[in-house]
Amino acid sequence: MWRCCLNRGESSHSNEERRARASPRRVGSILGLILLLAGIGLGCGAILVRAHREYRAAQAEYQRLEAEVRQLRLETERLMEEIQALKTDPEVIERIAREELHMIRPDEMVLSFPEAPKR
Repeated sequence: MWRCCLNRGESSHSNEERRARASPRRVGSILGLILLLAGIGLGCGAILVRAHREYRAAQAEYQRLEAEVRQLRLETERLMEEIQALKTDPEVIERIAREELHMIRPDEMVLSFPEAPKR
């Protein structure tokens, strides 16, 4: 046995025999490795597809919420201007007093007419 290792030419088994004997094992190992890598690749691909789909959905939701925030900011700005006008603008205050509270000035007179009959 020691001579086999020391003198390769004098081995009891030729190199071709060893290759022929090990070949099915190697093919099985290589095939197994290829199948394992293909399985890992498919798993990673499925995860990436799902992650991309979730990312697109989150991105669409973000854009929808961003548009809603812009709309609410505009509405808030409009309401703040209206509040400021209600506090300081005499014309706005008078209009609200006349329309909503039915107030009149001391020198004004209210005339009420009966409603016309409906035909």
